[in-house]
Amino acid sequence: MKGLIYREFYLSRKPFIMMLLVYVIFVGMLSLVFISTYAGNLAGTEGVEEMRSSMYSQMYIYAGLIAIVGTVYGHNDIIEKDYQSHWQLYSYTIPISEKKVAASKFIVRGTFLILGMVLAFLADIIFSAAAKLPMSMGHFKNILIAGMLYGAVCFLDIPSMLRFRTQAKNAAIGLAIAAPLFAALGYGTFKVIKFGYAEAKRLYPDLEGDAGMRKVLMPYIVKYRDMAVWIAPIVFVLTVLLMYIWAVKELKRRRY
Repeated sequence: MKGLIYREFYLSRKPFIMMLLVYVIFVGMLSLVFISTYAGNLAGTEGVEEMRSSMYSQMYIYAGLIAIVGTVYGHNDIIEKDYQSHWQLYSYTIPISEKKVAASKFIVRGTFLILGMVLAFLADIIFSAAAKLPMSMGHFKNILIAGMLYGAVCFLDIPSMLRFRTQAKNAAIGLAIAAPLFAALGYGTFKVIKFGYAEAKRLYPDLEGDAGMRKVLMPYIVKYRDMAVWIAPIVFVLTVLLMYIWAVKELKRRRY
């Protein structure tokens, strides 16, 4: 099993190195921008404090996406390449159980996911230090929730790729299933924002633009985010267990 794990890591090395390079460049450049707002050419600019705070509240999200999505990305297409190279057929001759073969894939993907979340947390810490702003527990909660939800999708990808064999087919089926869910999510978001503007107009008529809407919705956002911090890990663990069982069953079908 150690050899299978090493193989998965080895085949993922180049995309991971590329992602790490992009991550370092992005975090480094943004950190310099933050520093320049108080010790560089942006210092003294009108509204620079507000700009720095606004950037900090957004840029950690992009750095987190680069880290979490990028670390797992290189492992996504290995199963398709295994079918193309006939490794999948060869693997059925190895004297090792389907459970261990599936476990090797889950261990590697889980390792990449954890590493991506660590890098996302690290980016937030670096941005906080560079911007001279206090670290936000809300940022850490957001990264945790995003990592758990994206992780559930990543582990779903393993058995579905074993079944459908190609990323194109797997993605097409996934989008067909997810499209109604995204449509419902978009409609729900629209209704919530509409509610926020209506309540802001009634409760805070003196606030202009999005300020009133944000003030109305923020208590709800904080409340449901705190609930999601506890729910997301449970959903993640259950998803991983179910996907592992599915992956073992797919391997036992001997598709090649």
